[in-house]
Amino acid sequence: MRLSAHVIGMLLFGAVGLLNVLPGLIALMPSKLATTYGVMTDDPTSTLLLRHRAVMLALLGGALLVAAFLPALRIPVLIAAAVGKLSFIALVSTSPDAHAKLTPVALADVIALVALAAATILTRAWTARP
Repeated sequence: MRLSAHVIGMLLFGAVGLLNVLPGLIALMPSKLATTYGVMTDDPTSTLLLRHRAVMLALLGGALLVAAFLPALRIPVLIAAAVGKLSFIALVSTSPDAHAKLTPVALADVIALVALAAATILTRAWTARP
């Protein structure tokens, strides 16, 4: 049973990692901004900032994927992921004029937080016992 809990925890870290890596493609394909976030911008600065956000998400996703296999990285990466996700959720929920396409993105972050909490419990339960 303990082995399966550990594996499930690692898989959850990996799944959330992939969830963060995929938006990183926007950095390479800015034309996807409109379909992903409902954002149409002709402003090069705004596009650049959104592409940078995509790179940062991809980096976080990569860190989560690595943390799935390196227990020493799990807590720092979990903290970084939680701060990022909670801040986005707070910003979307307190911005009444935010585009409606951001609500599913914020909901995905809520689900990701639940998955990361479960992953942390499952992998820490595995490593805490001799």
